[in-house]
Amino acid sequence: MAGIRVVRPVAGVVAALATALVVAPSALAGPPVPPVPPPAPDPGGRVLDQIEDPRSGDVPGTQYRDFTTTVAAGRVRGHVVRVDLANRSVAVSLLRSPVVTATATVPDLAARAGAIAAVNGDFFDEGGTGAPVGVELSGGVPITSSVVPGRRPAPPGPPGSDPETVLGIDTSGAARIDSVHFVGSVDTAAAPLPLRGLNTYVVPVGGITVFTPVWGGVPRTRTVCGSDTDAHAPCSPRSAEVLVRNGRVAATGPVGTAPVPADAVALVGRDAGADALRALRVGDRAVPHWELRAAGTPALRTALGALPLVRGGAPWAGLQDTERAPRTAVGFSTDGRTLALIAVDGRAQASVGTTLAQLGRLVVELGYPQAVALDGGGSTQMVRRPAGGALAVVNTPSDRPLRPVRDAVGVVPAR
Repeated sequence: MAGIRVVRPVAGVVAALATALVVAPSALAGPPVPPVPPPAPDPGGRVLDQIEDPRSGDVPGTQYRDFTTTVAAGRVRGHVVRVDLANRSVAVSLLRSPVVTATATVPDLAARAGAIAAVNGDFFDEGGTGAPVGVELSGGVPITSSVVPGRRPAPPGPPGSDPETVLGIDTSGAARIDSVHFVGSVDTAAAPLPLRGLNTYVVPVGGITVFTPVWGGVPRTRTVCGSDTDAHAPCSPRSAEVLVRNGRVAATGPVGTAPVPADAVALVGRDAGADALRALRVGDRAVPHWELRAAGTPALRTALGALPLVRGGAPWAGLQDTERAPRTAVGFSTDGRTLALIAVDGRAQASVGTTLAQLGRLVVELGYPQAVALDGGGSTQMVRRPAGGALAVVNTPSDRPLRPVRDAVGVVPAR
């Protein structure tokens, strides 16, 4: 089977926050009154109005609070679970379904793991394969690499940011913002064949991607459709798959629809990548190797894709500042020993949500100098289990029933 190496972490990455206030026109008796023009966006200033006292029943190592603001075009309500990563009784973990192409709600993912608290994780191929946009690393084992930027449903990161940004937890238990890159190849008798990805929902044009049994039952034929920039482009007319077992080619043919056997990996190529795979014959030597490379030490134990939001105590310049929505973020201290799961309600009269720029300012005001944004909108879900109590959703998700998601960031009892 393939050689697998672990990931290491890098420094900060992250965002900015502005506001836009819209005032409805007044309806008064007498002559019509022209609508009140909206004021210019708030150039700065505080976003956070009030943060409530900690609730009772916090599990040691965690603290739940909620907050409100009325600066951003209406009332906004949010929720924070603070985690003391120096407390050895709790840890942060990637919560995910057993296969890459399976989804579940955050309460389901949290219940399976016995989590104390959790929020939804990375953006994902909603309505398609269900696979995540970015890297997944769990227990030091690479699960997925990131998708080519032109095929990501997530909003683009701010100018100058790395599209392969992740939220990582290193082997010392500290949180970091990192940038993780996939590197891989297949050793053959002729020459090495470059690999372009691991368990991704898009095989890059001209490339080869490796799929392991953890991909699941979604047909791999879907991964050779579209292009690197257009999901609606036709499927590639030149595609091929090679099944590898024990360092040898076990089968060749069209891209498969059945799950990858437990003792094998599948190499899927399109265009020039398919041509290279067709040169292989059953019995030929084929040894795939791959790794996820990240800057910094110590090694990463957990990672998932994220958008840069805050670095060095300030929001990243150039964040999206036009669409208010429910938002999910993770902030942490400079030393990475204090982490906060943050969920902001939106798309409702009781809470209008924030833009990404507003979210960045809000996280800074909550006291976290580094942060990333995760999937938002209908995916935003936060759950909490108080000491001696039952797991429950504490925010007000905009989607009902709850949207199934690919993964989540969970606070779990340390083992």
